[in-house]
Amino acid sequence: MKNDYHDSVTATGRRGFLKRAALGAAGAAFGGTAFARESMAKPAVPEKSDVSFLTGKDRREMVYKSLKPFAAEIERGIGSKQVIIKANAGLAEPRFASCSSHADELRGILDFLKETGYDRQVIITEGTASTKCNAFIGFENYGYMPLEKEYNVRLTDANDQPYSPRFIYAAEHRPQPINIINLFMDPEVYLISAARLKSHNAVVATCSLKNVAMGSPMCHWRKSGAAQENEKSKMHGGRGSVGGRELSYNLFLVAQMGVQPDLAIIDGVETIEGNGPWEGTVVEHGVVVTSTDFVAADRICTELMGIDPKWMKYLEWCGQAGMGNFDLARIKVNGPDYKKHVIKYKMNENFDWQVSWLRETEKK
Repeated sequence: MKNDYHDSVTATGRRGFLKRAALGAAGAAFGGTAFARESMAKPAVPEKSDVSFLTGKDRREMVYKSLKPFAAEIERGIGSKQVIIKANAGLAEPRFASCSSHADELRGILDFLKETGYDRQVIITEGTASTKCNAFIGFENYGYMPLEKEYNVRLTDANDQPYSPRFIYAAEHRPQPINIINLFMDPEVYLISAARLKSHNAVVATCSLKNVAMGSPMCHWRKSGAAQENEKSKMHGGRGSVGGRELSYNLFLVAQMGVQPDLAIIDGVETIEGNGPWEGTVVEHGVVVTSTDFVAADRICTELMGIDPKWMKYLEWCGQAGMGNFDLARIKVNGPDYKKHVIKYKMNENFDWQVSWLRETEKK
């Protein structure tokens, strides 16, 4: 498939700021990061953040309804920006369908955007870490391809897009270079995280922030050989890392670079517990959580999973850095009493290892 995003930006250079250009029949092209998302003025974190909480089984309808209370705020936030939906489909094999964004979650978002009058092309993207780093294998396996005929949508492989060098932590706080895909940092993007609620094998749980943050590093496939260069693995810190420490640091660092959702949508209709994010057991939780404050949305998801918030350090740090509200006293949940829908999730079998660094800190 021809990649308009990639073709329109390569000629201008990867590091220069790009003026908006045509993307297919509609939309915009971007890719430069001289002015990244973190450099753009953002409104102060509100005294209280609103979170939509719905229960049921029809995820398409639930997602659509959960966004309605935010309609005016979302329209203002989008303005003239390009809307990009980051799907949660990092492993592209059919057996991971229950761990990935359901096509009906995406339909619920697109139904809402269409009703708001957004008539430009919407990009749905993912940067996979498997199957030759080819997102279109996942798009096929998870039923996303028909969306291009049903809506004004273009599916795009994030790993084919321009990227810029940044630095994150390896073990023992050693700086290491990493290439971050530009579209996740672009100030002209309105970034929607279409996540799935899951336990995790390094940072306890994964919700909206981790979906976009782990999608942002490059994954290369050497066409001339058999080797894959998966820069996403650098986020874990490499040899000498301790539990989920380095990944927690790096999720926070990448969020500070501007890789954070403008709109967080977490599908909890069918979720994953145990050895998530990819090898766990399906739980029928029957919930959807949305907010324009990704910290608040992910914090409520933590509660719904019965997870002690002290284990969610990367999210707490985002709150402390002013990216959103982490304190429950500053979050207003609109909908039924979420406390009546808490399920104590089984954690990954390596949970003790994941939080070992935090327990050592407690002893000190």
